[in-house]
Amino acid sequence: MPNRLRTVMLVLGACVACSSPTSPSSEPPTPLTLSLQPEVWQTFSDPVPYPLSNEGVGLEFDFPSTGSVNYLFTPSPLAKLRGTLAATIRVTTAGPVLFNSLDPVTASCSIQPTVRPFFWANENGDGSYDRWWSNPRAFALTAGGTTIDVPLLAEFWSSVNGRIGNVDSSTRFQFDKALLNVTRLGLTFGGGCSFGHGINVQGGAAQFRLTELAIR
Repeated sequence: MPNRLRTVMLVLGACVACSSPTSPSSEPPTPLTLSLQPEVWQTFSDPVPYPLSNEGVGLEFDFPSTGSVNYLFTPSPLAKLRGTLAATIRVTTAGPVLFNSLDPVTASCSIQPTVRPFFWANENGDGSYDRWWSNPRAFALTAGGTTIDVPLLAEFWSSVNGRIGNVDSSTRFQFDKALLNVTRLGLTFGGGCSFGHGINVQGGAAQFRLTELAIR
């Protein structure tokens, strides 16, 4: 190969490498299974603290008939996340249960009562890009169970104001920054116009069980 052509190819190769920023989600994941002992979990709820238990099968609570369960979360052992966040859940019901969102479901706010994974970053900040929700992957609240697997990639998450992580370069930057500074992991319960403004039940009883929250 002529020296001049070889030099041009080497320069081009170097430029390509320099223009490809390393994303946290592009690295191999560090497997992690979080403790489900009640003492390491917190809630945003009414009442606070909300009664949690673990009888050896998972973290459990009964949905309230008054008040609400909004957030269920625990400190993240790792600040830097990559891979897939997986939550295995089960809901059991007795009677004709209606899951009621504190944000009413209307024609303009049509999110059904759901539970979905979320993570909180940047020292539990209250900015527009400090909390991220699995979107659209979620579980519509009803009797049954599932595992919600959510890759830690920008297109699977949305911010406080509903911006999907890869909608533009600025939002993508904020998502990648958050993945390097995670402080809490968990689930939120909501519907209507929000993912986390709370759920209660009417007409019967329902129990929620989290049997695994893990990074894979």
